[in-house]
Amino acid sequence: MKRKLFYIVLVSSLMIFAAGAVFAQPADQKVYKWNFQSHWPAGSASFKPLKDFFDQNVSKMTNGRLLITLHPAGSMVPSKDIFAVCRKGTIEGATAAPIYWMSIIPIAAVAANCPMTFRTAKEGLYFHFNLGFEQMLKDAHAKHNLLYYTEKIYPTAMIGKKPIRKVSDFKGYKIRSSGAIAEMLKDLGAAPTLIPGEELYLALQTGVIDGAHWGAASGALTMKLPEVAKYYIQPDLAMSGTDVIIINKDAFNALPKDLQTILDKALKDRVYQRSEEYIGEEKKALETMIKDYKVTVSTLEPADQKIMMVAAMKQWDKVAAKDAESAKAIGMLKDYLRTLKYID
Repeated sequence: MKRKLFYIVLVSSLMIFAAGAVFAQPADQKVYKWNFQSHWPAGSASFKPLKDFFDQNVSKMTNGRLLITLHPAGSMVPSKDIFAVCRKGTIEGATAAPIYWMSIIPIAAVAANCPMTFRTAKEGLYFHFNLGFEQMLKDAHAKHNLLYYTEKIYPTAMIGKKPIRKVSDFKGYKIRSSGAIAEMLKDLGAAPTLIPGEELYLALQTGVIDGAHWGAASGALTMKLPEVAKYYIQPDLAMSGTDVIIINKDAFNALPKDLQTILDKALKDRVYQRSEEYIGEEKKALETMIKDYKVTVSTLEPADQKIMMVAAMKQWDKVAAKDAESAKAIGMLKDYLRTLKYID
């Protein structure tokens, strides 16, 4: 009798355990397949790390229930159309530079079009995530049916055929540039011009331009620019969150709650890891340029760097004039940079 009672209890316990295990499983076992369009070509230093993150990390974290395919630049839509098609839900998400849509969401220019703000990636991350700037960006993009995630904070720096050690060296210097950086360089006496990436190497080689910024050291090395340009100019022209991830809000809301939580946390955590990783890659790239290509680092004198900062701040003020939210963000930025003693 006791043995029979034991088996009844055992079987009942197993049934309860099995029922609990079934209950613990997410109710929705559907596999969600998303397509992301990138603004990076497949050969970019940033494309593969994010593709691997989606293919390996996100897939594993969601037990294969969320599969995100990252497509290279131009394979689905032109980069200039990414914002529109993602907002409409034609694609579920994308990587892009918010400079493309800062006329629609002016505060995006604070992230993507303000030169010479932070000096380290950690400072940029602190401003975004500790001082509330990232949430301001999220709120502004939510009004356009988009979720917004900074992908990394990274530097922009110039490489040239001639050294620049003082502001007067900028006079007549032909630089491939764009956006507010180009405006700042023009104010310093340079002659900025916009040249497509595929024409950049030849333009430097033949003297059409004297210098260029294509990312910083990693970007220049990827494009083989140190073969024809032997001076790496400092300070950095920018340290910013110019690469971002946007996701169609309807597509995100259609996911089960557990997948929403997993993806949101994964992207928020990754920005720290990827920024640190990218800065490490920058250091290695510069070491390679110096060792293998005989590149010399050319740094402006401190007094001349202050002149550059004044020119940069003029660009910040232009951004602040766009709307109230931009003005608030620029005010926050200036307050933070004052605490760092970068500006008076």
